[in-house]
Order: sequence, then structure tokens, then C-alpha cells
Amino acid sequence: MMKNLFLFIVLTLQLSAAYTQNVKLPSISFPIENDKDIKVMQRNCQWCHSYGYILNQGKQSKEFWHHIVLKMRDVYHAPINPRDEKIATEYLFRHYGNGKLK
Repeated sequence: MMKNLFLFIVLTLQLSAAYTQNVKLPSISFPIENDKDIKVMQRNCQWCHSYGYILNQGKQSKEFWHHIVLKMRDVYHAPINPRDEKIATEYLFRHYGNGKLK
């Protein structure tokens, strides 16, 4: 019985090793607005997540974006200094804001 089990396992492994399939994963880019503050966004955001995170939020208020920046710093421990916190909030609101402060 053990001999049959061993042969079954060996044959199964050989068959699975013989079956290969090339899979091409799609490349998805998330273009982000480029302006004078893009370096702040790259330095503080891009190393942890894609810009898709920003785009998926939709157009939001300045208060919303400020809370997002604070969440990244306080909850996820992103090393965002106070100067960059203000710049990032302004950048996000300028390009992805809905025009409302609250």
C-alpha cells in the first residue's frame, strides 16, 4: 500500500512539474498630478502604497484629506513631518479635492 502511495505521489509531482503555463499579469498605472509638491508625495506616500489609494478615494474635502494624512502618520506610522503633513494635505486637496473645506 505504501509503495502504491509513493508511486502515486511521484507520478503526480512529475505531471505537475511538466505542466507549465505562462501568465502575463497586467500592468496598471495610476497617474498622479505632477507639480511642485510631487516630491513630498513620493517621499511620504509611494514607498508604502500606490497612488491608486489616492485615486480610489474620489474627490474629497480638505478636512477628509487632512484626516487621511494624519491616519497614515498616527495609525500606520508613516514618518511624515509636520511640514510635509501640511504640504501633502494641500496637494491632495488641490488635485483631488471637491472644493469643500469640510
